[in-house]
Amino acid sequence: MDEELLNGEDDFLNKPDNDAVIQKACLHINPSNGAIKEQKRGKASVLLEATNKMALDKNGLIHSGYLFSSAAYSALLAVNEPNAIVIGAEIKFLAPIEIGNEILFKAETLQEDTKKREIKVEGFVLDIKIFDAMIFVAVFERHVLSLHITKEMEKKMG
Repeated sequence: MDEELLNGEDDFLNKPDNDAVIQKACLHINPSNGAIKEQKRGKASVLLEATNKMALDKNGLIHSGYLFSSAAYSALLAVNEPNAIVIGAEIKFLAPIEIGNEILFKAETLQEDTKKREIKVEGFVLDIKIFDAMIFVAVFERHVLSLHITKEMEKKMG
């Protein structure tokens, strides 16, 4: 009977995860931005450990830039396009963070079929929401640095 349970069609451990993805974004990012805890189609979560290097002062207050960086990282992972960049954000920092806190950023895309995406990102310490944001991401067909925008502008001006 145990063998039937292990080999049965209802064995959820062996079912493929249809939301699983291969990471295509942020392949060369510095690991200090956090560790990927989940990445699925349209969703991602990143765990950031607040360290001494992130402290703003002798009391151990963490600089908010580190929080935004990790949140933006989770947003780009949720979009998971190699030529995506953050183009804007509406952010609320809801609580101060100190050395030793672990912040889990959860990102979810609100739509996936446009060139401009909106991603809802929330950050939690334990079950306490400490960060809330809407991050805007643009998806390009080619890498943004290969578009030669500056050279084209120079041609028109010169």
